[in-house]
Amino acid sequence: MARKTREEAEQTRQQLLDAAERLFSERGVSRTTLADIAAAAGLTRGAVYWHFQNKLDLYRAMLDRVAPSFDDMREQLLLSAGSDPARALWEHSHRLLTLIEQNPQVRRILLILFLRSEHVGELEPIHEECVAHMHEARGLLRQVVQAAKEQGQTYGCVEPAEAAMVLQSLHDGLMNRLVIEQPGPDATVAASRLLQYLYRGIFKPEVMEQLTT
Repeated sequence: MARKTREEAEQTRQQLLDAAERLFSERGVSRTTLADIAAAAGLTRGAVYWHFQNKLDLYRAMLDRVAPSFDDMREQLLLSAGSDPARALWEHSHRLLTLIEQNPQVRRILLILFLRSEHVGELEPIHEECVAHMHEARGLLRQVVQAAKEQGQTYGCVEPAEAAMVLQSLHDGLMNRLVIEQPGPDATVAASRLLQYLYRGIFKPEVMEQLTT
């Protein structure tokens, strides 16, 4: 009986998160109340507070639904960077594009994060957490570019910290574009071309030839 209760509780929690995703993406976070979410899920407001302390807690839980996908990509980048850091970065960039193209939930939650949220007031901690994640991700990119430079894959003038910042900025821009526009093979091919423009400014011609053939 206890196991069934836990399963039912988890099912209720997922119903609330599903409803929150839908309403946040349609109305925006600030225009959606916890009562709205409960009603959309066919539950009481008390059910919301049983699972989440407040809107911030629910919002974080929503982000956690897609966090493992990005964590796995970062781990894969680290694991593959030792032998061929340039290829590891190249494949990391394309895995990011593929994830957004093929995963509707990732697109929906990124839409909420980028365009349907105001990270002020109750949600101000989200801004601080996003900045921390941004610095962590940029540090990882810098580490891999540094490894590529040490292996002679980049031009000598490349500064790893600057290259990482530009690469992260392009990643962010492409993610925004794929979230806003209708995703599909054509959009992904166009995004891949934009990546090539940047990569050709970082990596030597012989390295790029290996990456693109």
